Amino acid sequence: MNKDNGNDQKLIFVSCGQQTTEEKNLGTSVKQLVDSQPGYKAYFAEYVQSLDALAKNILEGLRKCSGLISFIHDRGLVTTQGNKEWGHRSSVWVNQEIAILAYRKQFEGIEIPILVFKDKKVRLEGAMTSLIVNPIPMKSESEILKQIESWLKSTEFPLSSSVNDYRFQSKWEKLSSTSRTVISALLDEGGTNVKESSIKVCLREDYGMSKNEASKAILDAQGEFMNTDLVKLIHN
Repeated sequence: MNKDNGNDQKLIFVSCGQQTTEEKNLGTSVKQLVDSQPGYKAYFAEYVQSLDALAKNILEGLRKCSGLISFIHDRGLVTTQGNKEWGHRSSVWVNQEIAILAYRKQFEGIEIPILVFKDKKVRLEGAMTSLIVNPIPMKSESEILKQIESWLKSTEFPLSSSVNDYRFQSKWEKLSSTSRTVISALLDEGGTNVKESSIKVCLREDYGMSKNEASKAILDAQGEFMNTDLVKLIHN
């Protein structure tokens, strides 16, 4: 019997909260399950030892993964400036991971299967509303693991494309941190056919920029987007 070559393994990105012991244990159990399936390897941030390398490794995992398993945990009630209840929000980290994957799907033009488990109280927002279809309510760990095993066995995952992988990486590295933040805001607003005014509001409300900072960030990013062709600008 031939063993799977490590280069032929399909990487499954495990996006799971780590605020509590229960969440860490769940992420670890999912990683162990994925790793036990022939032809699959899991990425789980708990196993990245260096904090300095965390952001880089998360991007690397999202850039190369063939599938995503995500857990949308409840991170508390959010109210508007008028003290009106907006709803329960999930982790900012998980939101950004899903946003990056959504952008990669658009850039490469491929379908990347995702399996999402959601706390019933959480309200989806931004890129999650278009990327996540029929999230599964969170239940016991044993039930979650059964559903994941069934999903792995019944789903067809794309092979990693070294050509697209290189193109994305080379262009992404040319972007400044500000331009990457603008892309995050773009994805938060849906990812396609987004008005500049909506991105400005998102940069101010979700990323803490002032009105002038948001305008300058978008202006600076537009030049980099044209040079890299990562984002298509449409002038009405």
